[in-house]
Amino acid sequence: MKPLLFVGVSSMRDHAGQHKLYFLADLLGRRGMPVTVLVPDLAENRAFFADKPHVATHFYPTGSALADAWRKSQFVRTRRWSAIWVVGVGVRSYLWRSGVGRDVPIIKDFDEFPSMIASFGRLRRIYLRWIERRMVAQAQGFTCASALLENVVRQQRPHLGPRLLRLPVAISASEQAVDPALVSQLKKTAAGHPVLLYVGSVNRFYEDQLDEIIALAGVLRRRSSPARLKILGGGPDMDYFKAKAAAAQAGEILEFAGHVRREDLASHLEAADVLVFPFAANAFNLSRCPTKAFHYAAANRPVVTNRTGEVAVLFGDAASYYPERDVEALADRCEEALARTDPYENGIPLATLTWEARAQTFSDWLSAQGWTPAA
Repeated sequence: MKPLLFVGVSSMRDHAGQHKLYFLADLLGRRGMPVTVLVPDLAENRAFFADKPHVATHFYPTGSALADAWRKSQFVRTRRWSAIWVVGVGVRSYLWRSGVGRDVPIIKDFDEFPSMIASFGRLRRIYLRWIERRMVAQAQGFTCASALLENVVRQQRPHLGPRLLRLPVAISASEQAVDPALVSQLKKTAAGHPVLLYVGSVNRFYEDQLDEIIALAGVLRRRSSPARLKILGGGPDMDYFKAKAAAAQAGEILEFAGHVRREDLASHLEAADVLVFPFAANAFNLSRCPTKAFHYAAANRPVVTNRTGEVAVLFGDAASYYPERDVEALADRCEEALARTDPYENGIPLATLTWEARAQTFSDWLSAQGWTPAA
């Protein structure tokens, strides 16, 4: 028997691509597919797989990028695999082909192209472009989260045909349960003020989005709006952005609510009146498929965002769009959403947003390529 091997690079908290590894491996294993997972020896990884005996899980101690790559390549040599699915971009995620049988396909998952992150230094971006091209050249199959990623890979590998699968991110259906008591408590805390909610890490990596939320608070204050803005999420730069908000005199309008448990997120979204998501059309945003958008869609609340990339593909005409970086227009769309009296319905079925749907798509694709292990 040759199992399907999933090779990770971090944890779900620190790397968006790990979401696919966690949930695809779990769901395929539950269906009886022989699945093995190789992930770093981190507490979050051990906790997730602790109650999943249907997944053969192996942990490796983390070290330098070269040490991690060597350990992974050594593990790959321990047996034969139907295919090897790899997450992450960098030397740390690179499998040396000498350790992989020539008949074993490597499937590279691209959740984003980090070389497109403008805040990275020039030398780091040169390195990332180089390793991205190496990974594209090495793999026999690909899963790509966005149209831009698919197009870039196909430009470099024009004869891939069906060996590339568009596989967006998703959310867990089990985490979408709303707690009425928590929703009631949140609405009581709002004291009658309509709530505009932004969900995301408080990190300088997302400074353009957070700056726009702070600027929106300033516009709402100037307009004497009764609405309150809430940023839901933790991060290393909380004090930095709180200082920015204070300088913008957004104190009574804007609240930094901090991190919440994943199982409580659906209730926070349900309690909000409008969900806000600045998403400018830069190269990095066009390359990625943000999980946040799928949580917003599952909440079935009015969404105000930019008509950009996979976010616009997901919402279609169900969202309210504004010209990017036009904060006055952002405020207009938010106020229009608050003024609606008809029931909101985005028309996006929850089943299309889930990892269960992605697992079925991925399984069908593996079978079509002849890469499915025998049960």
